[in-house]
Amino acid sequence: MNSKRFFVFLFCLGFLLCHTISAFAQDEDFRVYIRKDFGYNMGSTIQGRFTVRLVGEGDVDRVTFYLDDEILAVVDSEPFHYSFSTDTFAPGTHRIFAEVQLKDGSTQTTSEVNYHFLSSKEANQQTTKLLLWLGGAIIGTMLVVGLIQMLLTRKISRIQPTPVTPRTYGMFGGAICPRCGRPFSRHIWGINLVVGKLDRCEHCGKWFMTTRATPEALRAAEEAELSEVSPDEVISSAPSDQKDILDETKYFDDV
Repeated sequence: MNSKRFFVFLFCLGFLLCHTISAFAQDEDFRVYIRKDFGYNMGSTIQGRFTVRLVGEGDVDRVTFYLDDEILAVVDSEPFHYSFSTDTFAPGTHRIFAEVQLKDGSTQTTSEVNYHFLSSKEANQQTTKLLLWLGGAIIGTMLVVGLIQMLLTRKISRIQPTPVTPRTYGMFGGAICPRCGRPFSRHIWGINLVVGKLDRCEHCGKWFMTTRATPEALRAAEEAELSEVSPDEVISSAPSDQKDILDETKYFDDV
């Protein structure tokens, strides 16, 4: 007898839970979505022109959009959306939601979304702060990258490729410095931007926006670099086996 009561209790509890979940899901069939058309948008802080849109599936007959407790717009045809400017309303936090009337006569109310409206002056100030922060971050990154590169350059200066050594430029390719005209490998720590990779020449230290140079241009820069080196410098910078070959050629007469 106790077991029967227990099973009846579980059945009633399951029925109530299913009914509650179903009712909750029905209330959440629709929601409002805010999209920026033009202006400032940082999370839930906005300024400018935006569009509020109804999102969800169902036979919708009419949608009434609300801002706080005032009607923002009534839309009776698809697509159910409305464009508005935040400058029309007082700065501060506002609630946006929609009342959805279905074709079967029932009505549903979406959950509210809260947004903080800024004035044009406040938005300009926030934009300026953001740009200053980004600029400071870029400059700080350039300083750190330059310091790391200087330290690494000092450590590998003894094994830098000589003019007579064939060069490889790695996965990022090579670039040619506009100041000294010498080729070098683009570094992994260079700053990737839209138009190229901000990098530093490892020969003269100039920062510039690098692009991947073609193999032909790199070979031409290597040949130009080689033409500026005297024969004595080539011999002194060549590896020991190449230096021995060059020394032996001194004992042969020109043909």
